[in-house]
Amino acid sequence: MGQPLRIGVVGLGAISGAYLSTFERLDAVRPVAVADLDEARAKAVAKERGLRALTVDELVADPEVELVLNLTVPAAHAEIALKAIAAGKHVYG
Repeated sequence: MGQPLRIGVVGLGAISGAYLSTFERLDAVRPVAVADLDEARAKAVAKERGLRALTVDELVADPEVELVLNLTVPAAHAEIALKAIAAGKHVYG
């Protein structure tokens, strides 16, 4: 098996914890960064999970992030996904 897919998570609402907990049990993926409109929430989740807290723009531009997991509210999905695609990232939403 190759290197794990490096994931950046955008949107740290209730469902994000389920994703992040699941990723801890998988060898094929590795979260590397998180972003949220609430900077304090992003910093808290990052500290708890050993990840980096970034802004959305920083996360999308980060060369370490290969896939953006878009867990934002539906009204924000298109904007985030299009930014990630424009930056050459895979997107899951």
